[in-house]
Amino acid sequence: MIENKLLNPSNVDPVMELPHAAQDIPLWTEYCYFFGYDPEAQMGVSIHAGREPSDTSIWRATISIYLPGENLLVAKYCGRDGHARGAGAGPLRVTCVEPMRLWTVEFDGLCQATTRSASTNAAHPDSPSELVKFFLTFEGAAPFWDMNALMQNQSWASYHWEQICSIKGQLTVGGKTTNISAMGVRDHSSGPRDYGPLLSNFWVNALFPDGAALHGVNSRCEEEGTEIRMGYIFRNDGSPLENCELVELPHVCTLDTPAGSVARDPLTDPDVRKFRFVLNTKDGLEEVEGELLHTASTTYLSPNDELLGTDFTQLTKGQPKASQLAESPARFTWRGQTGYGGVERIARLVALK
Repeated sequence: MIENKLLNPSNVDPVMELPHAAQDIPLWTEYCYFFGYDPEAQMGVSIHAGREPSDTSIWRATISIYLPGENLLVAKYCGRDGHARGAGAGPLRVTCVEPMRLWTVEFDGLCQATTRSASTNAAHPDSPSELVKFFLTFEGAAPFWDMNALMQNQSWASYHWEQICSIKGQLTVGGKTTNISAMGVRDHSSGPRDYGPLLSNFWVNALFPDGAALHGVNSRCEEEGTEIRMGYIFRNDGSPLENCELVELPHVCTLDTPAGSVARDPLTDPDVRKFRFVLNTKDGLEEVEGELLHTASTTYLSPNDELLGTDFTQLTKGQPKASQLAESPARFTWRGQTGYGGVERIARLVALK
């Protein structure tokens, strides 16, 4: 367990972990994200839950469940099921048990089968459903990271926090229950959200057996002065979380990226499937090798909606800036250790081939 003195280096008010009061601001919303992957079971989850800006009492959620091989289960729900300690959308319920320490994510409902290839190549069609149930605990494994100093001029939020976590729980699919022991990450953001100006990103979180955690992000909006490029390292040796310069990360699209030049499935791109990122820390350069293991995709539409799969038809439906969000479990090697984590990549549909 992280010492209290290391848990909250930016002295964020723990109340900010709970649902925020709705603001009378155009496109205001609030989002939380939960990701976890068990490499032994080859199973995990990726969940985005956010408020509907036109009625902030309604929460919307997109859910992807990673299964062995290329298989996925996906679902999209909405409902007025939020509560004083978290989000809720139909059969999905998220609860902050202890700010910065412990969250639970539970689901008891229906999902639909798809595959990684289908998810990255087309919108998900309606299809027969199957019962899925899970209960997962997200316990802070690294300090609570405050990104708010970087959020000026961002189109997707005004406030943003993240935490790398360890996950325990159970996932039931097809009547079979699997115990889950995983690395994960969660985040929480609020403010006006418009995906239109969001150009691209590559976002990495990794946790290692000795408790060390690493993070790197390069995120771009269209406007100058909005790029975020940095990382952090938590060594779990009694020293505090250290913000670092991000020296190297896979290519992130720019306005000049040619149309049809980026692989729509990250696992088919040799420069992305196996990659490295480099942090410049007070102890020198830290080089980390990464390999993507699976991917689930959603489509981002302006101002702030998400569709299951990758819907290229949106480019001819008044959404020329629609983007693909690809969420990938990944394996990392660093200083002789093997760890696991997640990689998020955003790229506009027009850039994909």
